[in-house]
Amino acid sequence: MKPRADDGNTELAGILDALLASDVVITVREVARRHTSLRNASAFTRDSERMKLIQQAQARQAHLRTTLNPHAERALTLTERLDAKSESVSQLETQVRALVTSHVACIHAVMTAGGMAALERFWKEYRAVGDSLREVSAYPAAAEVVELRKERPKS
Repeated sequence: MKPRADDGNTELAGILDALLASDVVITVREVARRHTSLRNASAFTRDSERMKLIQQAQARQAHLRTTLNPHAERALTLTERLDAKSESVSQLETQVRALVTSHVACIHAVMTAGGMAALERFWKEYRAVGDSLREVSAYPAAAEVVELRKERPKS
């Protein structure tokens, strides 16, 4: 039977300590790169004792990083959340511009097809939509807004 390389895991322990001291992210591949006799990551992942040592070192590293800079994780998450919100706002602004453009195109199509009478018939059902567009400033600043006459009472 072939003897195990680094049977006492002394070299592994030294590598893990060095990685912790230099604040290099501890991964199985990084340990395999630095080990003199065990060059494959599977030599560590298949051995439960070695893997346990690596996992303990990873946990110590995570603890040290949060202890030394407790706000780093929170700041990162806040930055990520702010970036996500900014992206969401940008997408919503693009969507609003597209909706306003399609709204104008629909009005233009109705006007082209049937004139003001057709627009009045069409707009009767969608007056609330037009009012809400005015509230969110969907009309361009220089747009001329023509008030459609209200429905006449039937006598």
